[in-house]
Amino acid sequence: MDFVLLARAAQGQLDADRIDELYLKAIQALDDHDPTPESANRRLLVRTSAASHFAGSIQNELVVQALLPAFEEMRLSTPPPPESHRQPLVQLAMRAAWQALTQQHPDDAEALYRELVDNFRQTGGGDKADKDRALAMLGLGWATAMQPDRTAEAAKRLQQFIDAYPKHADAPSAAGMRIKCLRRDEDPRPAGLAIADFLQRWPRSQAADALVLETLGSNPPDQTSPLKDPLMHWVVRQGRSEQWSAELLGRALLFAGPTLPPPRFDELLKRLAAADQTGQRVAVLLHDAAENGNSGFAEQIAATLISGDLTEATKMARESACRWAGRTGRWSMLALAAESTDLAAPDESRTAHVDRLFAEALTQTGRTQTAARWWAHVVDQHAATDFATLLRCAESAVAHADVAEATRRLERARAALDSVDANASGLQTALADLLAADLAVRQVDFAAARSLYENVVRSPDATPALRGRAQWMIGETHLMQRQFSEAIENYRKVEGLDPGGPYVAAALVQAGKSFEQLGLTREAGDCYSALLGRFADSSHATEARRRMAVLPGVRRSSGKRPPSGRPPVGSPPDDASFDSPILRR
Repeated sequence: MDFVLLARAAQGQLDADRIDELYLKAIQALDDHDPTPESANRRLLVRTSAASHFAGSIQNELVVQALLPAFEEMRLSTPPPPESHRQPLVQLAMRAAWQALTQQHPDDAEALYRELVDNFRQTGGGDKADKDRALAMLGLGWATAMQPDRTAEAAKRLQQFIDAYPKHADAPSAAGMRIKCLRRDEDPRPAGLAIADFLQRWPRSQAADALVLETLGSNPPDQTSPLKDPLMHWVVRQGRSEQWSAELLGRALLFAGPTLPPPRFDELLKRLAAADQTGQRVAVLLHDAAENGNSGFAEQIAATLISGDLTEATKMARESACRWAGRTGRWSMLALAAESTDLAAPDESRTAHVDRLFAEALTQTGRTQTAARWWAHVVDQHAATDFATLLRCAESAVAHADVAEATRRLERARAALDSVDANASGLQTALADLLAADLAVRQVDFAAARSLYENVVRSPDATPALRGRAQWMIGETHLMQRQFSEAIENYRKVEGLDPGGPYVAAALVQAGKSFEQLGLTREAGDCYSALLGRFADSSHATEARRRMAVLPGVRRSSGKRPPSGRPPVGSPPDDASFDSPILRR
C-alpha cells in the first residue's frame, strides 16, 4: 500500500516510467506475503489501483498481470470482499479483456474472461451482473475461437453461451462463429446441422445473410446434401431479400435456379437488377448458370434484362446481359430485342455498348437494312470513334445507303486507322480496302475495284478468308463485264488462297456459269461436279445441281438424280442466270 500511496503522491513530480515502476513494485510486493483475512481488502485495493493505472496508460499486459491473481484471492477470501471493492476490479477486468481481444491477444483475453465467468458463477447478482456474465461467456468463446488450435473447445464454449442466452442480441454472431469453428473439422455434418439450425432460429438476421452467402460461395450443397433443403427453404420463403447484397441475390438465384416459384424469381431478379451497379454480379450469374447446365435459366434471365422491361434495372445490369448474349452467340435474342425497340425513343438504360450489340445482332441475323440504321445511331448519337464500329457502319452504308453517305462513312473509318494498334493496322487496312472495292463495284468502276481487291490479295496481314473473298470478287467484276475467260482465270485462284474456304464453292459455280457463256458445257459440268463432290452441303450445291440438269451432253457425275420439277434440258441459260451480290444489294 505504501508503493501505491507514494505513486499517487508522485503524480506530476516523477516521470511516467518511475510511476509505472512504483505500481509494478506494489503488485510484486504482494507476492512476498501470503494473503490473510485481515489483508484481503487492502490487497484487493492495491491490485485494483495498479490495474487502473496501467489501463489508463494502455499497458494491457500489466493490467492482466495485476488482475489475474486478484480473482484467485477473492475466491479464497473469507469472508468475501465487499461489493464496493469487488465491482471496480470486475469492471476493470471486463474492459481489459475486451482490449486484449481487440488488440489480437486472445490468450490474455481468454484468461481474464475465464476468471470473470467463474466469478459471476459464484457471486450471482442482478440484471447488471447477468449482462456482464453474458458478455464474459461470449468473450470467452470468442477469444478461444481466435486461437486456431482451439476450435473444438471454442465451439463448445460458444454453444454454452447460446444455450444460456438464446435471445441475446449477439447470439446469431456467436452461432456464426461456432459454424466457422465447426467447418474446420474434417466431418462436415456438424457444421451442416449448425447451419440448418441457424437458418431456422434467425432466418431474417443479417448474420443469416452473411452465412448463406459464405455457404453458397465457398461450397454450395449438391442434390444429396442434407443442407440443400434448409437453404432452399430460406431462399424461397424465409430470407429478407430487401436487405440482401447484389452478390447474395446472384448466389441465391444461381442456387435455387429454375425451381424458384415465378413470383420469387421475379422479386429476386428485380432486386439484383436494381442493386448491381457494375453489372459484375449479373455477368457471374449468367456465366455460372450456363456452366452448371442451366442454359435455359440463364437465357430467361438474360432475355428479361435485355428486353428493357425491368425498369428497376441499372444500365450496367442490362449491358452485362447483352454482353453475355453476344459473347455466347445468342444473336437472335439480341435481334428480337432490337426489333421491338423504338430507336428514336430516349432510353437511359441503353448504353452505347447495348446499341452496338443490337446493331451487331441485326447484322449477324441478316436484318441488314435495320442494322444500318442502328449502326448509324451508334456512330452519330453515341459518338463512337473506334475503328471496328466505324467500319461496321460503313459496311452497312455501302450495302444500303446512297453512294454519298457510304463514301462519307467509309472515309471516317479510314481516318480512324491512325488510332489502330500497329500490330493490327495491316489487317484493318485490308478490311477497309475490301469495303472500298465493294463501293467501287456499286459505282460500276470495275478497274478501281479490282485494284483495291488486288491490294487485299497481296496484303501479308489479310486472313486467307479475306484474300479468298477479294479474289472471288475480282472474278465477279470480270463476269459482270462479260469477260468470261478472265473471270474463269481469277475464280481458279480462289482455292489457292483459301483452300476449303467459303468462297471456293462460290468460285466453282461462278466459273461453271462463265464456261456456259463460252459454250464450254463439258468444262462447266466439271466445275459443278467438283462442287457437288466436295461441297455437297453448301448453299451453292442446289444451284449446281439445277444447272447440271439442263446442260446438254454432260454426264451426270454427281450420282444424284435431279429433283422433280426441274426445267427440261435445253440451251445454255442467258445472261440473267447470273448476277453479283454487290449489284443485287
